[in-house]
Amino acid sequence: MIPIALVLLYLKIDDDEIGGIDVENYTFFGFFFLAVIFAPILETLIGQLLPIKIIQKLLRNKHNTIPMLISAILFSLMHFGYSIWYSLLTFPLGLLLAKTYIVFQKRKESSFWVTTAIHSLRNIIAVISIYNGIE
Repeated sequence: MIPIALVLLYLKIDDDEIGGIDVENYTFFGFFFLAVIFAPILETLIGQLLPIKIIQKLLRNKHNTIPMLISAILFSLMHFGYSIWYSLLTFPLGLLLAKTYIVFQKRKESSFWVTTAIHSLRNIIAVISIYNGIE
């Protein structure tokens, strides 16, 4: 995400233009639940599990690059409601989560829950940053 963030900095795109969730509308526990538990589960289901499995089935598991890219684009578009800039910032995370899902399909651990856990860990860092005034 750093290269895209650097481009936005260079273009003088400020935090207000990038957008994000309006934390003031939530209690800490409501925001924590939404960002760390609910969103990662829902977004892993819609952004990784469904598109990757469907595309792998259509392509007969021959190529994982296409399902990974489509998953990342879909994940990015799921965040478009905040702004186009926010959507662009989430694209690399979408790639990472899609790659994680695909890698863990071949292992005994659940690809869904490992991907969800990584997403949750990333979001918990964001929650801590927001509440500590870092972001």
